Amino acid sequence: MRIKLGLACALVALAVPAPASAVVGGTAVRAGGYAFVVAVGDSRGPDCGGTLIAPSVVLTAAHCVAGVDDPAALHILAGSHSLRGGLGHAIGVSAIYVHPKFALATMRYDAALLILEHAVTGVRPIALAASSPLAGTTVGAAGWGRTEQRGPTSPDQLRSVVLEVGTAQSCTRGNAELGMYYAPSMLCASNPGRDTCSGDSGGPLVATSHGHLALVGITSFGLGCARSGHPGVYTRVAAIRGWALAQLARSSAAAARLASLENAPAPAA
Repeated sequence: MRIKLGLACALVALAVPAPASAVVGGTAVRAGGYAFVVAVGDSRGPDCGGTLIAPSVVLTAAHCVAGVDDPAALHILAGSHSLRGGLGHAIGVSAIYVHPKFALATMRYDAALLILEHAVTGVRPIALAASSPLAGTTVGAAGWGRTEQRGPTSPDQLRSVVLEVGTAQSCTRGNAELGMYYAPSMLCASNPGRDTCSGDSGGPLVATSHGHLALVGITSFGLGCARSGHPGVYTRVAAIRGWALAQLARSSAAAARLASLENAPAPAA
């Protein structure tokens, strides 16, 4: 995983995954770029990222919401690249759905859906990729995570980084110390001196498909940040797409039923 620095460093020292945070070796995102990225957090502030995949639905990493029993404890910040200055829209979370195969001990199927209290306006959601990018494909990641593995703070401005998808062999070899790489639900990406890091967990990994951006991965975990030979690991969106779409359909049906009940005429006295 890629969590906050103190825990991340301790986890790396123990050769277990550290939840992902800030972008290393990236650049500030220009206005209008990565508009579908949201910050996910609680009353203490954001500590993960997420991706808007429907007007009122965010896809994030399951480890970002592990142990959260009350959805009301969470909120998302959408529509702003800055975490300061009161910009963007803070929206509450009404429901959390964690992938049924997720386990913190293995990090497999590290995905969760956040159903928002109301829709995000003025932002176009991103499509879920139906297939995974091939090794060598150029991809992009974004987040508000740390810019160095041992950096003191995370930036206020959203940053992005260009990476390259690794082969199954390089993904397995680069994370052998963790022994957790599972190709059916994971892919990896790297670029010398560039990576996602603590605080970037749950954020997007995107690629261009038929001229349009599509979500291909969810920032999940890594052995340190931007360490040579140790690519970051991402949840494979194609592996969780069916579950996500089915859950969205059920949630939409439930919302429609609730709306019909609320709008139904009152029974005669």
